[in-house]
Amino acid sequence: MDQSIYQSLQTGIGLLLGCAVITPWLSGKRQWAGALNFLATLAAGLVFSGLAIQVLNGNSAPASFDLHLGGLAIPLLIDGFSAVFIVLISLVAAVTAFYCIGYMEMDHYRHYSLRSFHFCYPVFIAGMIALVTVDDLSTGFTIAWQMMTLASFFLIRFDHKDPVIVRSANKYLILMELAWAAVLAAGLMIPGCGWGTPLHQIADQLGMLDTGLRTLMLALVLLGFGMKAGMFPLGQLWLPDAHSVAPSPISALLSGVMLKTGIYGMIRTLFWMTPESMPARELQYWGLAVALIGVVTLFIGTSQSLKQVDAKRLNAYSSIGQIGYIILAIGAARFYLGPDAALHTLALLAILGAFLHVLNHAIFKSLLFLCVGSVQYTTGTKDLDKLGGLFALMPVTAIIAGIAAIAVSGVPAFSGFTSKWAIVASTLLSGKAAGIFVIFGVVALVTSAMTLATYVKLYGMTFTSVGVEWNEKNNVHEVSKAMLAPKAILAAVCLLQGFFPWLFVALFGRVLATSEGTLSQALGTPAVFDTLAQSYSGIRFLGSAGTPVAFSLPLVMVAMLLVAGLVALWLRRAGGAEERSAPVWLCGYQTLNNANRYLSSHIFDAFKKFMKWTGGNVRA
Repeated sequence: MDQSIYQSLQTGIGLLLGCAVITPWLSGKRQWAGALNFLATLAAGLVFSGLAIQVLNGNSAPASFDLHLGGLAIPLLIDGFSAVFIVLISLVAAVTAFYCIGYMEMDHYRHYSLRSFHFCYPVFIAGMIALVTVDDLSTGFTIAWQMMTLASFFLIRFDHKDPVIVRSANKYLILMELAWAAVLAAGLMIPGCGWGTPLHQIADQLGMLDTGLRTLMLALVLLGFGMKAGMFPLGQLWLPDAHSVAPSPISALLSGVMLKTGIYGMIRTLFWMTPESMPARELQYWGLAVALIGVVTLFIGTSQSLKQVDAKRLNAYSSIGQIGYIILAIGAARFYLGPDAALHTLALLAILGAFLHVLNHAIFKSLLFLCVGSVQYTTGTKDLDKLGGLFALMPVTAIIAGIAAIAVSGVPAFSGFTSKWAIVASTLLSGKAAGIFVIFGVVALVTSAMTLATYVKLYGMTFTSVGVEWNEKNNVHEVSKAMLAPKAILAAVCLLQGFFPWLFVALFGRVLATSEGTLSQALGTPAVFDTLAQSYSGIRFLGSAGTPVAFSLPLVMVAMLLVAGLVALWLRRAGGAEERSAPVWLCGYQTLNNANRYLSSHIFDAFKKFMKWTGGNVRA
């Protein structure tokens, strides 16, 4: 046991809690307080990242400790799996804290004190870090969950003068407390387990239970963590309201990393808490049930996203859909780890897809919320019917938002494509051995097209169409460099994820090598992991005969696009084509104005009517 890891964890948490105590006293000097909040978050993030690197190097993994608080003993576990989540939370938290310095100076927030904001922000981050390091479902879990939930509740209701926002925050709090109660009840209902019992002991006792009680326990855990992750239908109860009313940087944290704590809990439950004595067929049933929930979540969430006219609600519903991909992959991997050894390599591809999509979604969805926040900051609205034409006025934000929109849509060569490719390939390649998963894969493919349509709408109605000319604010302009820098950092990470996926495949290998549990035992073997061939150009999935059966080669795709573009440019010039300018035909109208332009509400109108049964409908 390396005590330096334990000390680093204490130091990072201490920095955040110290910031929560000190920064509110400086809230009168708003930007100074924001700068101190950023520096403390950055310092804590660097400490956490150093801790994670030490764990992933393998010398001290997995590291387990007992934290003593008075008479309470809280078990802690830091392995490769939790280390990645620690880095992810730290990165998004630091970038978002820097963005907050400028964003919280928005006119709408100037009449609010930032004292509660700067108290809750670091406590929220500390709670998420604690949640992915505690190793129980009772004492430590309760402390971490309440830190995260209560702090985020006050951040969501920051604009508390609006009763709609207060109601949304209250609903969020009630449902998150119900989720906590479900997980806590599951941890305490097992005979021989009490407050502070580590997960491995819970797993041992779980194997001795009868099937009915074990099913109830696992169902409660998945219910609690699933509600936090936003799975259907629980996510629709709180997620769109909470994410759309919070300040945009808080929405980025909620969607980018807080939802992933629910995913973390689901993976821990299905791959760490399932005892070896548990029947393989029973585990496959759980995998099938989770995958079914995932495919419904991704389809319904994305369908509802397409219907929205509020940019933040659109992103919020989209988060439900993207989380559905991850849940589908988790369920598929759990199903494939059954008695059929031939499916184990597909389990590796599925859980790899889930891992990559956790990382990808955290970056591009945080980036999308920050871009929407910049638009709201300078225009005063997030209503797509009142936006348009911002590319000329906010070119840098438009380019960055374009990168994020392409990534979330799963366009080849960008980050979302690689992770969705792995998830869909793992389902379609199952064939006769698991035919139902082929159907799930087809649904996932169709949903990817719906995601593309959603972000064509969001991007087009915000940046490329007309509309901003009639906005109430006439001084629309690009946001400051201080607000552009965080978005540029996330965009760079997004491109790195897309163009060089093999780096993250290698990271996944380190996660398996530095973690214990079913995943590492079944998939961490050289024979299984060698089915993923890596090179500078991407990754390939190898069949049983060693021949490639599925590819993701982003750099090759980019090269092909560049060659095609150069050929098209040569043909255009060789033909001597000339450009002519002509007035736009306005269907008989003399002038274009806000009364006769095409609105966001009208886009895909026939499809939205056809999909009315999926819910999330918005009146034009």
